Formats: sequence, C-alpha cells, structure tokens
Amino acid sequence: MVAALAGAVVAGLAPVPARAAEGEVLVAQCKSLLRGAKVRGGQVEFRQDPETVGCWAFMAAVQDLAGVADSAKQPPLLGTCLPPDGNRLQLVRAVVAYGSAHPPALREKAGVLALLALRDAFPCRKE
Repeated sequence: MVAALAGAVVAGLAPVPARAAEGEVLVAQCKSLLRGAKVRGGQVEFRQDPETVGCWAFMAAVQDLAGVADSAKQPPLLGTCLPPDGNRLQLVRAVVAYGSAHPPALREKAGVLALLALRDAFPCRKE
C-alpha cells in the first residue's frame, strides 16, 4: 500500500511528459512558457502547467550541467560558457531561437537541441 501510494505521489509530481525527449516538444513547451512569463524583481512568474513546468525543469537541469567543468583549467563540460550574470530565461529564449532558426534540429532529442542552442548562443571564448 505504501509503495503504491509513493508511486502515485511520484507520478503526480512528474511534470515532464515522456514526449519532452523530442526537440520539437521542448521548443513548443518553452514557447508556451515565454508567452506568459513575467519577470518581477529577480523572479520569473509563469503559468504553472505540465507544458511550461516541463520546459522550466528541463532547462534547470541543463543550466546546472552547463556550469560543470572537469577541472578549474578546463572549459565547462557542455562546451558552453554561460554569462555569470545570466539567468534561465535567457537559456529558454536561446533554445526557442535556435529551434526556430534551425528546423532540422527540432528532430533531435531535447538535450541535443539544448546543447546546440547554448553552444551557439553562449560560445566559450578561447584566450
């Protein structure tokens, strides 16, 4: 009974539909988020539904990974250098812009599309 209840709770908390693995779906979710997003102070407010939360949660994970470096002397693991004063909404916009400008990328997995978009929008500068 407890295991079934725990499974139901976990299933209820999963905001990202299985289809979100597709780049086209991620871009659609992120477009939906951007249509209603409002920035108030340092907070982003948007309609809380599976579509918008799916984009926001996915991009949170990508944002976390984008800052990881193998060591202090190496570029970040994903090969993209996010601005130190940047925010997640910028990443969402970059994914939507890249998907719109590169329609073949919409057939890629969401993670691949996000990686391509961020590398394009926030390249690491060689010194």
